[in-house]
Amino acid sequence: MVLLKDSSTKEVIREQYEELWSELLIRDEKKAEHVLKKLEYELLPTRQKILSPFKNLIWEKILAPFKTHLTWIIPLSVITFFVLAYVIFIWVALWVE
Repeated sequence: MVLLKDSSTKEVIREQYEELWSELLIRDEKKAEHVLKKLEYELLPTRQKILSPFKNLIWEKILAPFKTHLTWIIPLSVITFFVLAYVIFIWVALWVE
């Protein structure tokens, strides 16, 4: 395995890097950060990859919809409605009895 600084294809790889950099400049900031975090993760040694907090990025994607207030308000409203309906049903049943 040859290091990049000693490689004969160093200039070709540098050109590819420059093309990618110019593409990143016209992308959304969050998208660019995500790409850079993935690249940084790929450059880590295997042992650090296992222990890396990059796994948190997966959880961030999963939990991203729950960061808005509306996503929490709707399920909490439904749960509150059913709990309240149950309590009213029991109260009415006890009152009628």
